[in-house]
Formats: sequence, C-alpha cells, structure tokens
Amino acid sequence: MNLEKLVGLIFVILMGLIIFIFVLSPQPKYQDSISYQFAPNARGLSKDDFDMYVVRVNVFENIENANALKENINNYFPAYTEPLKNNGSLTAVYVGPFRTKEDIKKNIDFIYEISETNSGEVVLWKP
Repeated sequence: MNLEKLVGLIFVILMGLIIFIFVLSPQPKYQDSISYQFAPNARGLSKDDFDMYVVRVNVFENIENANALKENINNYFPAYTEPLKNNGSLTAVYVGPFRTKEDIKKNIDFIYEISETNSGEVVLWKP
C-alpha cells in the first residue's frame, strides 16, 4: 500500500511539472505577435512623437481669479494654473494638454468661449 501511494504521488508531481513546463509556460511563437500588437510602430518613434500642447488663455495678477477660471474650464477640458517663469507674481491659466495642434484647432473657438478671451498662445506642454 505504501508503494502505491509513493508511485501515485510521483505520478501526480510529474504530471504537474509537465503541465507547468509545457502548457503554462509562454510560447515563443506567440511572443513576437504580442509585442507587435501592442507597439506596431515602435521602431519608427522619436521623442517628438510624444510632444503635447497646451493653450495659455489668460494671465492674472490675482491667483483667486486664475483658480476661478481654471475651475470653470475644468468642466469641459483639463486646465491648470502655473506662475510665469519670468514674473512670479503673475499666474497663467493653461488648457490641455492636447495630443496635437490639430486637436487644439478643432476646439479653439470653444476654448476661447469658456475662457472668456479671444486670444491665446499654444505652447509645448512640459509636465
């Protein structure tokens, strides 16, 4: 009886190893298709492909006014405030980021409407 239990245990362990090694291991023939599926153009990408853009719609001396405009814009688009680099007492309101400048062109009239301005500056987004 003990020999039968030992043979059965060895059989179960060997079957488990076979299933683990051959069935559950990643198959090399599928690895290439998976990597190409997730990144089909990975070989032709450059740093410029990851640039995003924002629209600076207004600049305020009063940070409360900048935050109020930001909250209003956040109902429609992502927006944030940031002090100007050349003048820390002024706070700029930015709308975006947008993936391309064409995305901004499609929405620029609405952006101007909700930001209550009629001009803005498109700048490269630097998170």
